[in-house]
Amino acid sequence: MIRKIVAFAFLGILLGKDARSQKPVFMDKPTPWADSLFQTMTLDQKIGQLFMVAAWTDPKRSDYNPKQIQTLINQYGIGGIIFMQGSPGRQAGLNNQFQASSKIPLMIGMDAEWGLGMRLDSTIAYPRQLTLGATTNDSLIYAFGTEMARQLKRLGVHVSFSPVVDINNNPKNPVISNRSFGENKKLVTAQSLMYMKGLQDNGVLACAKHFPGHGDTDVDSHKDLPVISHDAFRLDSIELYPYQVLQQYGLGSVMTAHLYIPALDSTKNVASTLSKEIITNLLRKKMGFDGLVFTDAINMQGIAKFFKPGEAEVRALQAGNDVLLFSRDVPLAIQLIKEAIANGTLTEEEINDRCQRILRAKEWEGLSNYQPVKLEGLYEDLNNFQAQELRRRLVEQSITVLKNDEAMLPLQNLIGKKVAVVSVGIEAPSDFQNALSHYSTFTPYFMEKSPDFKKAMWWREELGKYDVVIAALLNTSHRTSKNFGVTNESARILNSVGENTQVILSVFANPYSMEVLKDLNNIECVMVSYQDDAMTQQVTAEVIVGALSANGILPVTASNSFKAGDGYSTRGGDKLRWVNPADFNKEPLLASTQGKPSQGVPAGDYEEDMMADAGNSQMYASSNDLARIDAIAQNGITQGAYPGCRVLIAKNGNVVYDKAFGVLDNTSKIAVNEQSVYDLASITKVASSTIAAMKLVDDGKLDVNKTLGEYLDIPESNEYSKIVIKDMFAHTAGLTPWIPFYQKTIKNGQLNPEIYKSKSEQGFSKPVASDLYIMDSYNDSIYSRILNTPLSKEKKYNYSDLGYYFMQRIIEKQTNKTLDAFVKEEFYEPLGLSTMGYLPLERLKAEQIAPTEKDITFRSQHITGYVHDQGAAMMGGVAGHAGLFSNAQDLAVLMQMLMNGGTYGGKTYLSKATIDTFNTRYFANNRRGLGFDKPTIPAGKGSTCKEASAVSFGHTGFTGTMCWADPKSGLVYVFLSNRVNPDAENKKIQTLDIRTDIQEEMYRIWGK
Repeated sequence: MIRKIVAFAFLGILLGKDARSQKPVFMDKPTPWADSLFQTMTLDQKIGQLFMVAAWTDPKRSDYNPKQIQTLINQYGIGGIIFMQGSPGRQAGLNNQFQASSKIPLMIGMDAEWGLGMRLDSTIAYPRQLTLGATTNDSLIYAFGTEMARQLKRLGVHVSFSPVVDINNNPKNPVISNRSFGENKKLVTAQSLMYMKGLQDNGVLACAKHFPGHGDTDVDSHKDLPVISHDAFRLDSIELYPYQVLQQYGLGSVMTAHLYIPALDSTKNVASTLSKEIITNLLRKKMGFDGLVFTDAINMQGIAKFFKPGEAEVRALQAGNDVLLFSRDVPLAIQLIKEAIANGTLTEEEINDRCQRILRAKEWEGLSNYQPVKLEGLYEDLNNFQAQELRRRLVEQSITVLKNDEAMLPLQNLIGKKVAVVSVGIEAPSDFQNALSHYSTFTPYFMEKSPDFKKAMWWREELGKYDVVIAALLNTSHRTSKNFGVTNESARILNSVGENTQVILSVFANPYSMEVLKDLNNIECVMVSYQDDAMTQQVTAEVIVGALSANGILPVTASNSFKAGDGYSTRGGDKLRWVNPADFNKEPLLASTQGKPSQGVPAGDYEEDMMADAGNSQMYASSNDLARIDAIAQNGITQGAYPGCRVLIAKNGNVVYDKAFGVLDNTSKIAVNEQSVYDLASITKVASSTIAAMKLVDDGKLDVNKTLGEYLDIPESNEYSKIVIKDMFAHTAGLTPWIPFYQKTIKNGQLNPEIYKSKSEQGFSKPVASDLYIMDSYNDSIYSRILNTPLSKEKKYNYSDLGYYFMQRIIEKQTNKTLDAFVKEEFYEPLGLSTMGYLPLERLKAEQIAPTEKDITFRSQHITGYVHDQGAAMMGGVAGHAGLFSNAQDLAVLMQMLMNGGTYGGKTYLSKATIDTFNTRYFANNRRGLGFDKPTIPAGKGSTCKEASAVSFGHTGFTGTMCWADPKSGLVYVFLSNRVNPDAENKKIQTLDIRTDIQEEMYRIWGK
């Protein structure tokens, strides 16, 4: 097992002897507003400031309580509110209402450990802290704190009850578990610090919890009083360690835990929150903490079970706490506090001290210049693209590969292998399966979590038929009491299948679940993805196929086999990835909230990461942007330009738009979908012949500056022998544009029976259409006819298919392979292009293929699955200029490989130098490169829209297809349609400028 050594950039500073202690952030500067206000306050007002009460904003909840909160503000002058479940809009509205009626601005707090989504609908739930603990990029944790500060401030919140700094070293912990960064005190401290600094550097008070440490408990303090039996030395070296370090860097506040810790205070049934020995003597005096101390909720059973309302609040203040959270009875508590002051068990000086500390914190939080929450654009601001992109990046960095026998991950070429994808625990297609479908074809299965014996035997037999089984444990739980929603029965079945089949298992659950999954010896790859949500499922699939690398480490010891710190790195990152731009709004991050690490904490890769985020901003688009593309594509159907189409756009390797429209054929009404395959027509020139020629150049088997006669047996007397290959590729060789070869095979209005047969037989094995085969040797007749067709005397640009007949011969002669076999072996199979290739009916279902023309002049049938181009059909469906079929994603992968400079998925297919040679214009007044089409000269609509850069390249196809790549903007564009269905004379796709109009929108949205 590989152990990762995690090096945080700031770890040495954290542990260095010269680390200077800082005062809490709000105690480090003059506070004139707080000092002045304090001088005017009555004792009742000072006591009121000590209360922070809970408010719910969902009217459907039984605990919805705005009237009660308003009474507490008006009559008792409470100092703060902690908002609970609800919606951001309602919370902001109530926040403004409460603040407007409060004489002293309220301190607003939230539990937002993993984002606003922890409490509010319509907001982002970020990965939980245990998931973040798997990341090895400290700057991302800081960026998370920064983004949380932005969102909280936008919502009018001043203190976040996070980070959780508990060292979770008890797998059965029912209350902390995935809320902790992990079990290693130094890494927990390091990541907690970055979270804290991200919040406080951007104006939101952090609150480390749960003091003195809730990580090693097996009782939920919400329900009872947990006991910590460790001695003082152990507590000082483990549990207290994060607090000792964080306060050196200005930690603003601490939340206490309801724990019974005899080594610190043996008073029976007294929670640490109520212990003067722990709060005042340990935290305040011994550790020197001068920030705010919040109680955990006083209504929790760890306190409420032993102390009456009001009594608990008095004891909490006597212990040394500043803010009383979730008081069960504020009026009673205030009355008892006054009585305690009167009888001397509390002093007014103690109340003053706590009140002044609270007011100073409020001044630091900006409440001396309070502004209402702006309601307009709230949802959009809370869910902008940076917020969404950060969530994705945190998930990406967390995926942890725990086992990778024979370096199986990332999965390489799966073509020819039978692959099953098994979703355990659900009965419908999962996001995991959908994400994998972008990269390969597979058979989906849905397995019960605990199959009975009979079903288990069936599963073993059924899955044993496959070469590769990819399994996902889904529908899991965060609860320890439910074994995190996993069972060993399913793992046992997969382990048995693994005896003869390659099995990949991804566990979308808390890593402690690995202790439940005992039977994993025969499973080659084991991954833990920590959480079960759509984004995590997608990202995990991308790791499996190598579109994304795995870099996560295990933050806790999950079982005897998988220890804290375990994790394999896998390669990935240069394959296309699918994102959903409709989930994002293209709005900039507010400049005022773009924080940087404060002095004393190094930035690591923070600025670089934030710049990367800014660069990724162009991946996302508003719904209006996307709707414009939708409208253009749909208009083509409405206007009768084609029965259906597929549009795919990628930006910097991320598919940002991928949508199908209409049907494959107006008679069949089969909807276009992701697996729909189209006749690419002349795109074959670049996606087959040109890439094959570039491969020959790389291998030293072709020189484009030589002539046809130097590679083919063409008599020197024939002018074709002197054609320079470069000229031929650029369409300046004087070739005739097109020859209708089929016309000479028609006799008396019928196909010549000496040339065609209705069944395949010896000498007639090449398919032309359904139940139609041409004599195998007829390609020689085609070749001969070309050689006997005079060349134009003017060697100017004149687009022609004919050069590709020669190119096919050169490729096949130089490789000793047919063209289709060569490109399949060198490109399509290793790239994982399961639909791209010639002769699709040999590989695909007919109903998957878009029909083309009703051919009434040649083949007398509606063409489906056979190449539309007549000349290519007469070559048996395999030709240099036409014959290639593909779906959109396979064509996009090929174009991305070319734009990557010849590499994809960690493999080099072509040299960048050769690609650049072919992607260059060599002739005046000729936009073409070698094989590749280029933008029109001068810029304007023609082959492309005017925004396409001079370095962009691609091709269009007669059937209504287009592919284009632009290295300057990082864009790949694929448009597939069958505009020739049913009539090739339908030119509406050109007259409506559909392909270029969509491309123009693409540049407007993503072109920068």
